Amino acid sequence: MENLFSIYWFMLPLIFILFYIYQFIGRKKTTFRKPRRGVDRSQTYPRQYPCGWYRICDSDEIAKPGQVKHAYALGREMVVFRSDDEHHRVYVLDAFCIHMGANIAFGGKVMPGTNCIQCPFHLWQFNGENGHCMKVPYVDGKIPEKAKMQTYSCVERYGMIMIWYHPLNESPHYDAVYIDELHSDQFQYRGAYHYPNIHMHLQEFAENAADFQHFQPLHGQMLIPWTQTCVPCVYVHHQASLEFSTDKPYIAYFYDTAMLKIFGKTYESTKANASITFYGPGGITVFRFDLEIGRIYLFHTHTPTDYTELDVEFRAYVETKIPRLLHWYVIGNWIAQWRRDISVWENKVFKRAPFLVKNDGPVLKMRRWYSQFYLSKEELENIMGPLDW
Repeated sequence: MENLFSIYWFMLPLIFILFYIYQFIGRKKTTFRKPRRGVDRSQTYPRQYPCGWYRICDSDEIAKPGQVKHAYALGREMVVFRSDDEHHRVYVLDAFCIHMGANIAFGGKVMPGTNCIQCPFHLWQFNGENGHCMKVPYVDGKIPEKAKMQTYSCVERYGMIMIWYHPLNESPHYDAVYIDELHSDQFQYRGAYHYPNIHMHLQEFAENAADFQHFQPLHGQMLIPWTQTCVPCVYVHHQASLEFSTDKPYIAYFYDTAMLKIFGKTYESTKANASITFYGPGGITVFRFDLEIGRIYLFHTHTPTDYTELDVEFRAYVETKIPRLLHWYVIGNWIAQWRRDISVWENKVFKRAPFLVKNDGPVLKMRRWYSQFYLSKEELENIMGPLDW
């Protein structure tokens, strides 16, 4: 990889020229019509939200003490708020008051100097830590112990508010993502890229990592960063692999070694390594790019807003010595390639018994690993509905 950095800087001027041609000359306005459907795609997928950690919002959306925000994810409405005490912690509760069903996210107020939120309807107050009702203004004496809101385990890291989701409201089975070196001055935040309303099921992203044979058809052509425009005569050769952690069963690793093929010649010096770590079912994944001059971490998060609809966000943390132009190039290439998958994901169905052949990749092994994040049939039978807590 000793020549990789020089290859990047050789390619950058060409990439910029093509990028601006695309932006100001080559872009065409196209009117799309939604395809007619004879099949409800969503019915072919598992009708569950996998258990795991999910990004519910970004820290800057709830930055001020006492701030309140509404959130909808995983089939549930939630109220997110930052306490007004000395800790300024973020808490997440079910949005609907246990009393008469008011949505506390609309008109709810964080009580000054506390970690409690007040319902706007009858002014009941609830503790953000445990959900207990702390005050009913027209009741003297003890408040019943069962007067309690549903709470969600919540962690604030890397500019994200992450919650633990389990349909039976079990406590977290494992900790949220934690990367030691990101807590040093060696790395800095370099921006977030948001893609809402991606019409796909979360499991598809995990299976994509196991489907080795799709890489050349969809990702074998070099693209102008951030666009779907191909760079002429420049191709990418991928060598992919997948591993499952033996000591942490909720973690899986995807590795990709890529090399450029320019005018028919493969350049070994352009070899670059990327890895993806799945922390659970794919709600939080971490891409790591190891370059000659440093490392880039890219959080790729998926928050389901329906069974086949995701709110997707990328968050970049980059070693300070890496030039901004280079991280723009690397991340822009990756996101451009990710977008190539979307047209497939948004129009395919889920085959419960796919007709696989030799060398397709460990798709079924991935499905067996992924099944740990779903409830069993027996557990599902005990759930009456998403609001019957």
